[in-house]
Amino acid sequence: MKRPKKDHKLWQKIPEMSKLGYQHLKQGRYSDAEKEFKGILEVDKRNIYALVGLGDLYRAQRESSKAVEYYERSLQVDPVNKFALIGLADTYRGSRDFKKAIEVWEEYLSFSEHEFDIAVLTRLGDTYRKTGQFDRAVERYKAALSIDSKNPYALAGLGHLYFENRNYRQALSYWHQLIEIQNDDIIVLTNTGNCYRKLKQYNEGFKFFYKALNQEEDNFYALYGIADSYRGLQEYNKAAEYWHKILKFDPANKKILTRLGDAYRNMDNIETSRRYYKKAIENEFDYYAILGLSMLDKMEKNYEAAIENLNQLKNISGINFQLSMLLSDCYMALNKREMATKVISEALQKGIQNRELKKRLNLLKEKR
Repeated sequence: MKRPKKDHKLWQKIPEMSKLGYQHLKQGRYSDAEKEFKGILEVDKRNIYALVGLGDLYRAQRESSKAVEYYERSLQVDPVNKFALIGLADTYRGSRDFKKAIEVWEEYLSFSEHEFDIAVLTRLGDTYRKTGQFDRAVERYKAALSIDSKNPYALAGLGHLYFENRNYRQALSYWHQLIEIQNDDIIVLTNTGNCYRKLKQYNEGFKFFYKALNQEEDNFYALYGIADSYRGLQEYNKAAEYWHKILKFDPANKKILTRLGDAYRNMDNIETSRRYYKKAIENEFDYYAILGLSMLDKMEKNYEAAIENLNQLKNISGINFQLSMLLSDCYMALNKREMATKVISEALQKGIQNRELKKRLNLLKEKR
């Protein structure tokens, strides 16, 4: 049976409308793209290009429920459609429903014709990594590398994975492979530098941080890496120089303000140190800034003030080795040995095992 002439003309326009819809979508003209795709569906309700296109459109606009609806409609038409499956999984990933994202990607890989899709393998690797499934992430990343040994997404994924698990040497092996491919990539350079920083091989780390800084003079991660490396080397004047560079474009960053407080405290510049600690807590509580102020009070023999701040931190975050030792020092300076003993005993009872704590407790008991 032949379609009416008018209907036939509309069917002929579908390829042009589809092309135009995707063009609008690519250029961010979402309302125009929506008009074209929905116009196609008025003629052909099962048109796979329009259904997937609308899924992509709503995903781009972060309208997850609508995106899922159109991808699922696409899969009713074509259950193994690559673009619908990937789009659906990406939508779930974007809304942080990692379990469903994994299910869709694994379903996609179960189809033999798609089992070697690197994009999906690396996406799966990333999602397994974010959900703490270490072995599965490694398996998927390495499957991608077995297809393309220089795939940057798989190499970066493995670099991040081993870094997050504090295996910095293993992470370095992947970042160095990436440097061979992308030797001017700032993210790759700073991530490599960070591995060396964590290994306390600061001079090696500097090479990568400074190379990144040469490309982008106000790059936060390069400046932070350099400053923190100087801190590790106890070159506090140099560390302060680079903390200040960060403050020029991020003046309210309380972590950097606290780091500056620490640097000046270590240089015995108490007045400047106190100023930065106080600036860090102007707008909100900061554990390390208050800890720094406590240390300054202890240095200036304002033991009661130090004890007040340290007990505040203890009440908020619980006892730990550093707090117990500082509190004990302050109580001992005030000749309150019973309180000093109580603090150390409490830390040990909480399961904080440390030779220094046990040594301190024995010393206090001896002097009773």
